[in-house]
Amino acid sequence: MNVLDQYKLFFVDRPFTFPGDKTVNRKTAIHCVDNDFLGYFLNRFTDGESIDEIITQIDFIISEGFYDPEYGTEIYLDFITMRYKDTSALFEDIDINKTHLQEIPFSDLKEILYLWKDFIRSSPFDRTTIDSRTEFCYSLKDYETEQEIASFLVKTFHETDFTLIRTENMGDYRKEFSAGYSKGKADEFYVTSLYDKNGRMIYEKEEDYFNGVSEIIIRKYYFDEQLQYNVELLYNRNGEFSAIENINPESPYIYASEIDMLYPGFLVKNPYYKNSDMIP
Repeated sequence: MNVLDQYKLFFVDRPFTFPGDKTVNRKTAIHCVDNDFLGYFLNRFTDGESIDEIITQIDFIISEGFYDPEYGTEIYLDFITMRYKDTSALFEDIDINKTHLQEIPFSDLKEILYLWKDFIRSSPFDRTTIDSRTEFCYSLKDYETEQEIASFLVKTFHETDFTLIRTENMGDYRKEFSAGYSKGKADEFYVTSLYDKNGRMIYEKEEDYFNGVSEIIIRKYYFDEQLQYNVELLYNRNGEFSAIENINPESPYIYASEIDMLYPGFLVKNPYYKNSDMIP
């Protein structure tokens, strides 16, 4: 068993998409334990120089044969502390009880640090620069949960806005489920979209939860190939067709009672638009 498997660690490239469709990559360490403390620790050191500095400190302690607390080289982060001992590094939670997380021998920690250094120096080389004013989207992988990634993003970037997107292929269609976070907290606003084989969105459901009450709005979109024109269709609380967007600004909507008169046979020819069901 290699050292990464032993400590339930793995390294991944995570792409983040920013407004304007610019996508950049962030090298990420993931520690598959409840509080991800080694992942959090490694993700705070993303350049070779800072990693080399930790390794140099470890080598000095090994050469001395003991660690003197007066050296004052402990590492204090927002969520954990790493304290040196004579032959190992002790990771502790910063809670009032200084909860013991794990003690790792220097030999293992050095090997982990060297592997992490090699990984962050491998392609792709893009880096994310994110602050509290930045907004971005993150596409969840099959093996990642929303809770896991949201926790990682909050620990890494603190109070920023982001959207998590789960994508699922359904035959010729692509379904996307998006969850919004404001200042690192879930704002309970969700969007489910369905795209056809041409990449056009044909279905959209917005769910907005406030004080335990939900407001749900469902729209479908129809693309007229001849006129090259998109129209929006709305549905009532019972999922029944309610109205269609009108080209005429003086009468912005054509209601269900008027549809057969103005667009004869539209719903018969396009049964997908009769109700709010997602799948055609």
